[in-house]
Amino acid sequence: MKNYFREREKQILTGVLILGFINLYFLVLCASRLYVQDLFYLDAVLIAAAAAAVCLDYRRWKKIPHIFRDDIRRHRSELERLLGKRMTDLLFTMEGDHEEEIRSLCEDMDMLTDYITKWTHEVKLPLSALGLMNERNQDRELNTEMQDCIERIQQLLNIMMMSNKLKNMENDVKFERVSLDECVSEALRNQSYFLIQNHFQIGKNCGDTAVYTDRRWLVYILDQLVGNAVKYRQEAPELHFSAMRESADGVVLNVRDNGIGIKNGEIPYIFERGYIGSNLRAGDYRSTGMGLYFVRETAGHLGIQIKVYSEHGAGTTFELHFQNNDSYLIL
Repeated sequence: MKNYFREREKQILTGVLILGFINLYFLVLCASRLYVQDLFYLDAVLIAAAAAAVCLDYRRWKKIPHIFRDDIRRHRSELERLLGKRMTDLLFTMEGDHEEEIRSLCEDMDMLTDYITKWTHEVKLPLSALGLMNERNQDRELNTEMQDCIERIQQLLNIMMMSNKLKNMENDVKFERVSLDECVSEALRNQSYFLIQNHFQIGKNCGDTAVYTDRRWLVYILDQLVGNAVKYRQEAPELHFSAMRESADGVVLNVRDNGIGIKNGEIPYIFERGYIGSNLRAGDYRSTGMGLYFVRETAGHLGIQIKVYSEHGAGTTFELHFQNNDSYLIL
């Protein structure tokens, strides 16, 4: 819009200069035989013609964005009328090249997705064998260190598999009535090794509360939140889950820990892709800044609203708000 009006300003200025030149020409060279009213009449005609041209041009310009928002192939004849045949041919050539580039990128992405999925499945076999060999390790300290690494790799593989599916998550979602207590228990089992190693005190008060969502993806979200509680723990770590019905159609699940917390100024950014924050940035744990980003993306697909409350040095609470979609989902 700004470029359009800037261009029109140049044209109007040019028109004013031309009109001034015409008036000066007639006044200087034809002053003795010129009636002033005739000059005014000529100016009025020229100004009216210029205004009509500007209006027609503006109407034509206003149609172009609507055409581009639609499939331009359906409006080729109209584009040729508005822009001319040469410009239209150039646009269609560029459109074809653009579509071909997108098709090629999609094929490359599908190949990469298939490769990651295959690689993740293949690497699980030697990882399981490594775990069995470690069971025969008589050195208790070395056994613990190796098992710690094995469990971390296993978790990273699971995260990679789920995150790889996140791009096409709509093809891998099954909404059903699921128990929050069962989902929390499954997430705790997935993280049980690290919870036990770090002597976490677990509290769970979900009762028989149920929501309509995808069970596997909800467990994936809880896995990430429990993993964060482990990474950012303090002495005598605690992790508590509680669920309650906040309205007739809404349920909220609270995930609360007593870890190192999040600084107030960083809370708005923790779900951003690649954001690390200041916690443990120079410590032993090297964060990727992707865990909570995946949580937000997954929750968005499932229609779950996430709220975060934290006090630096005192812990963090994540609230997962579910809406009752049983009528919409015909469940």
